[in-house]
Formats: sequence, structure tokens, C-alpha cells
Amino acid sequence: MLPIEWDRGPNGHVNHADVLAFVKSGLTATDPLEGASEGDVVAAIAKGAKVIEAEYHAPFLSHAPMEPQNATARVSADLVEIWAPTQNIEATLNLAAKAAGVDIGKVKVHPVMAGGGFGRRGGQLEYVPQAVELSMRMGKPVQVIWSREEDIRHDYYRPISSAKFKAAFDAQNNPIAWDTRIAGQSIMSTVNPEALKKGTDLGFLVCFTDNPYDVPNRRVDFGMRNTHVPVGYWRSVNHSQNGYFRECFVDEMAEAAGMDPYQFRRKLLANSPKQLACMDAAAKAAGWGRSLPQGVFQGIAQVDGYGSYVASVVEASVRPDGHPKVHRVVAAIDCGHVVNPDTVKAQTEGAVAWALSAALYGEITIKNGGVEQGNYHDYPMVKMAEMPVVEVVLVPSYDFWGGVGEPGAPPVTPALLNAMYKATGRRIRNLPIVKDSQPRSAD
Repeated sequence: MLPIEWDRGPNGHVNHADVLAFVKSGLTATDPLEGASEGDVVAAIAKGAKVIEAEYHAPFLSHAPMEPQNATARVSADLVEIWAPTQNIEATLNLAAKAAGVDIGKVKVHPVMAGGGFGRRGGQLEYVPQAVELSMRMGKPVQVIWSREEDIRHDYYRPISSAKFKAAFDAQNNPIAWDTRIAGQSIMSTVNPEALKKGTDLGFLVCFTDNPYDVPNRRVDFGMRNTHVPVGYWRSVNHSQNGYFRECFVDEMAEAAGMDPYQFRRKLLANSPKQLACMDAAAKAAGWGRSLPQGVFQGIAQVDGYGSYVASVVEASVRPDGHPKVHRVVAAIDCGHVVNPDTVKAQTEGAVAWALSAALYGEITIKNGGVEQGNYHDYPMVKMAEMPVVEVVLVPSYDFWGGVGEPGAPPVTPALLNAMYKATGRRIRNLPIVKDSQPRSAD
């Protein structure tokens, strides 16, 4: 047997500390890409009676579906057939045709049920041409199935990113300025570079360029920091980390203003009726502010995206080891029209499990240029025993058609972290929670 010596390539020396330092350098870059600007942020902050600052971080995340990437191909003289779990049949057709060197009319795709997609099976479908090329070489049908380790270590990850905030208040504790700098790896720069406008990946700045909170002076910019680690679409895409960044900082703003975080949001959402109605529905269903069992606290967050509006209230306690127990999640969703209520509820319930897994445990790290994690023992998911009671409240306004597969996830993480802050008095600004949480003192 010949010993294999792998050439790790030009990035073989890169470790996670290098990636993290590179990304965070975007927070202090003097040449950021402009995202949005309203008013005069610098002047408003200079005259503010109170100014607060905070910095948040979100790691790379894998899709880690239960069913690894796979495809079956049968290539004959007059037809290329593909059986694949895919979220994008058009891309599957094109990739198979290109791999076989035939016209797209000679390709037939049989879509099959997928054991999890979450964006991984939407655009990057490299397992499809693998199966086609092998079938051509073997002269017979071939099924390609990746191992779990291959699936996790060769993913297109949720981008690593950081956020730096500064907010100013007047003498009456009204917010008068909000400055936002996002740093991280652009998805569009690799999957669709022509979509970039003035060099700015506006998709990376969602939740801030379309921020519904009424603050008169706002600025949003982007320190783009693209690493060698491949990134792609991950359920709720950039809403996932930006919703967490924004809604946790809104709680910090509420505290600085001396207000209840729900009432503070209501004040700033006066001109955003859909977000306000959805949040009110979640707060009412959860009994916001009611008496809770000892040690249990509530957190709230609201994030709109994918044409829908979602607000979540999380009830959680924190064990002495610093790890939370999530008791209940109430999620209200306005997706416009509701055709099948059970589907909307199921998608929202699944989004809660998805978001909790990422918030509690999710982190992909880099060593010697490659991904360290490889299976569920070092990239864990929420187990059934950890799942809270999930209550979904449908509040359709019946005047638009919104999505339900993506928007349920973003408010969950910040609502949990906001509840944890009430329990411990400590802000967690780096995910995953299990890595950043600390044991509580004896008192």
C-alpha cells in the first residue's frame, strides 16, 4: 500500500484564529463598502446624552442534513437520467448536461424526497456531475453517496461574520442614532458576482438596510472579508446572523433607555404596522410579563424576511453550568395568505429546532486549511429531550403571499439570548452559546 501525502495547497497554513482575525479586521477598516445612510450619524452621536457600543460574532455553520449529499446517474447513448434530492431542478439539469456533454433536452431529472436540504441542495450540486461522470466511465448506473464526514467537511457554509454597533440617545432616552458595521464573507461574491452593486453585497446587510425600527440617524456599512472557506445559502441565509445581531442589540438599547424590551420595540415600530401586529400577537400568546416559575425568564425578538413577518418569545432558565434550558417558544407569523395551516406550523416548528441547534452548538472551525468537524459528535444537534414546547400563532393579514420555510428561524436565537440575559445579567455576544456561556456564581 502506498502512503498518501496530501498537498494542502496555498491555504494549508490557515487556522481558525487567522480566519477570525481577518474577518474582525473588517470592523475597523477605513474603507468599508456603503450599505445605507440616513441623516448624520456622526453628528448625532457626538451630541448624544448617552452612547452605547457592542460587538457580536457568528461562526461558520454547516447544513449537516440527516441525509448526506447523493445522486444516482444512468447515462446511455440517447439519455442522461438523474435521481437526486435537489432543491433546484433547473441547476440539476444544467449540471448533468454539462458533465455529459449533451444538450439539456437529453437529460431527465427524477427529483426524490430529501432528508434535509436547508439550502445545501439549492445551488451547489457537485454530487450530480460526480455521478454522471462515473456512470459514463463505468458504462452502467452509478449511485454516489457521500459519507457524513465528507458532507460536513465539504459543505458551503453559512458565512462567518461580526457586527459592531454604536447607538446614541438624547436626554429623554430616545434613540437618535444607530451606527452599524458588518464584517464577513459575501455569498454573492462567489455564487453571483454580477449581483453586487457598487461592490457591496446588499444581501449581506439585510435586517439593517431595511431596518424597521424608527431611529432618525442611521448608517450601515460592510467590511467584506472573503476567506478561502466556501460559503453558500443556509436556511434563512443572512437573516440568520443579522437577526441575532440586531435583536440582541435592540435589547441593549432598551436597557439603556430604561424600558421594557417589548414596549421599547413597540415605540420604535409605530410606523411598521405588520411587524408591530406580529410582535403583539406573540407577546399576547406568550403572556409577556406574566409571573413565571422561579428562574424562568422571557426574551423577545422580531425579524421579517422572505415576504413574511415573525416574532418569537422564548422562555428559558439557565443551569449552574451556564447552559440554558429552553422551556417554551411562542412564534407568531404573518405570511399573508395561509393555504395549509399545518404546513406553516410544521415549517415554523422545524425552524425553531434548526435555530436552537445553531445557537446552542453550531460552529465550524478551521485547522491547517480544512474543517475540523466531521460528524454529529463534534457538530451536534438539539436532541428530542432538549426541545421545548413550541406554539405557533398564525396571524395572516391576507394581503400578500409570503414564505414560511425561512423566516421562522431568525428571531429564535436573539429571543433566547435576551431571556438568558435576564436570567444571568450577562450578555452573550459570541455564538455558539455552549462555548461562550459561563457557570453562574453561587449567589
